[in-house]
Amino acid sequence: MSVDLLIRNATLPDGRTGLDIAIEKGRIVAVEAGIAAAAGRVVDAAGWLVTPPFVDSHFHMDSTLSLGNPRLNQSGTLLEGIAIWGELKPYLTVEAIKANAREFCNWAIARGTLAIRSHVDICDDRLLAVDALLEIREELRPYIDLQLVAFPRTATCAMPARPRT
Repeated sequence: MSVDLLIRNATLPDGRTGLDIAIEKGRIVAVEAGIAAAAGRVVDAAGWLVTPPFVDSHFHMDSTLSLGNPRLNQSGTLLEGIAIWGELKPYLTVEAIKANAREFCNWAIARGTLAIRSHVDICDDRLLAVDALLEIREELRPYIDLQLVAFPRTATCAMPARPRT
């Protein structure tokens, strides 16, 4: 057997230890002790835990890394947080949203999160957050799976009309 990657001496989340993991074309093809295979690359896990990637199933990436901008949430309540978002929205730019989302995704990837479902504010006639996060999703597609969900952040939101292209 020949594989692309062979991880030796791994500990799995279920407590099994000393296992090898053979990977071919991005897919696990075997998990067992002492796999006899030629490999393009061999990694010694040295007994460390090997897990599937983490998933963040509820996030608001359009507002990530905006703490204190334009002000801090003094009450710590959701209602004040929504009000602060409303204060920030007029000053947002596609580039600022993309820079914050890219930085957050890099942090997530470095810590083993490879899938994020993010709610995206659609209550903005400019749809800046939608445009920015669609671009980031494509840019980072080789590294992380970003699922974007339309999210009306305010009760009075009517989805803006967008011309079809």
